[in-house]
Amino acid sequence: MKNTFVGFLTLVAIMLLIMEPGYTFSCSDAMNQIAPCLGYTIGQGGDAPPSEYCNGVRALVSSVPTTPDRRAACECLKGAAAAFHVIKDDLANSLFKKYSVSMEFSISKDINCET
Repeated sequence: MKNTFVGFLTLVAIMLLIMEPGYTFSCSDAMNQIAPCLGYTIGQGGDAPPSEYCNGVRALVSSVPTTPDRRAACECLKGAAAAFHVIKDDLANSLFKKYSVSMEFSISKDINCET
């Protein structure tokens, strides 16, 4: 789990470097908001993500009001899914649905964030 955390921190640093200026969306904030779910997305979190995740998801959704913000969030989470090879796509894709939070994209390393 320590290697996963180090990888997570590395990903956050990379995403901070590649974010385009002008967006109100913050990849580091998004990663912090969904960090409690990392165990769930790799299959170690039981049937549902931790309860604090629900608030993090709602905060993430409210932090992406514009199309450019949603694309930035999509790219951020896509990068996270690609960086952590242990993330299970089906579990990551179910995160928004678990708490009935509406998001226009899913968490997947294969998603096209331009559409």
